[in-house]
Amino acid sequence: MEYIDVKIDVFEHTGQRAKVDKSLTVAGLIDEILREFDDITADSPGKYALYLKGMDRPLAASKTMLELDIQPQDQLVFEYIRQTIRQMLEPGQYAILREESTGKTFDIQWQPAVIGRPTNEVDHNIVLAVNVQLLPNGMTISRKQAQITFAAGKYYVELLADNNPIYINGKEIPLNVRREIKNGDKLLIGRSKIPMVFQTAPAVAQVSAVRDQHSQPAGRTPQQQPQPQVIQPHQPITPPEKTFQPEEYSDKTHLAVEEIRQMARLVVEAAPTIATGQRLELTEFPVVLGRSTPMLANEIKVSRRHAEINYDAAAKRYTVTDLQSTNGVMLDGIRIDPNRPYELRPGTKLGLGQEVVMRFET
Repeated sequence: MEYIDVKIDVFEHTGQRAKVDKSLTVAGLIDEILREFDDITADSPGKYALYLKGMDRPLAASKTMLELDIQPQDQLVFEYIRQTIRQMLEPGQYAILREESTGKTFDIQWQPAVIGRPTNEVDHNIVLAVNVQLLPNGMTISRKQAQITFAAGKYYVELLADNNPIYINGKEIPLNVRREIKNGDKLLIGRSKIPMVFQTAPAVAQVSAVRDQHSQPAGRTPQQQPQPQVIQPHQPITPPEKTFQPEEYSDKTHLAVEEIRQMARLVVEAAPTIATGQRLELTEFPVVLGRSTPMLANEIKVSRRHAEINYDAAAKRYTVTDLQSTNGVMLDGIRIDPNRPYELRPGTKLGLGQEVVMRFET
């Protein structure tokens, strides 16, 4: 019996060393990996694949290590079978999932829109629309828990992990079967039953219109809104002597701050791999922008930690800081100095390098 020493990346468990029998098939090695790593769902081995690192085609499941001529210097990658890149929806087809206990919302702007957690696999992160990792009990959800699709004017949800159920309005749905979801439907995700509400574009637009109406000053129509002031990016903000402490403010202020934070967003104006008009909601601060952000995961000229956006509740002011990125940060086309905060105002165009341009809105 001949063995070969190889390295295998198993999701976030990178560089795992293994002694593999040369007569073992790819399917057999997948089974061995699933037995070794008990945090990976093992009930549907057909949804996983092995790749040679740097290659897009999966290794044939029926072939042995010897037949594939796997060598000791080769590095294998174990992950979900790679799917086609997401298809962007039209703005009128957008929807959201709102987590009820925290109020956090997730945009459904493409399909398939995956519900789950990030991995080290780029294609998975690109289609990940509902990242539950930071939600209460979010780590109990499978990396690829479910997906939402849109067809013929209807939305559907499909369960992808049979050890973690999903309920629609209290009824459990079967594995790998699409079920239609409608505006207002309540979903319970996983064994921990994370509560979410599904809302379609008309409902989202109505909520936004009501919020915008309440944000208008008395006696001023939307057409009379003042134009955003031109930012002077060469003038960094001097940090205040005293850092804002939330406990110094009343509960009423906390509510106002939360409302402001939910309104802030970045809208894509130009990018090599991201559709124009796609939004990134800014609801938790500080926000680090870079390839670690799922939306930007495939932008090769964006640093992994490129920039940071923060919110000063005392001054009601947003700022952006270049985190010593390789290709720099631009505000309205002017490069800013690294490690210094600059004010972001509505309408400011934020450039992450030369190719990715996003418009800041509140």
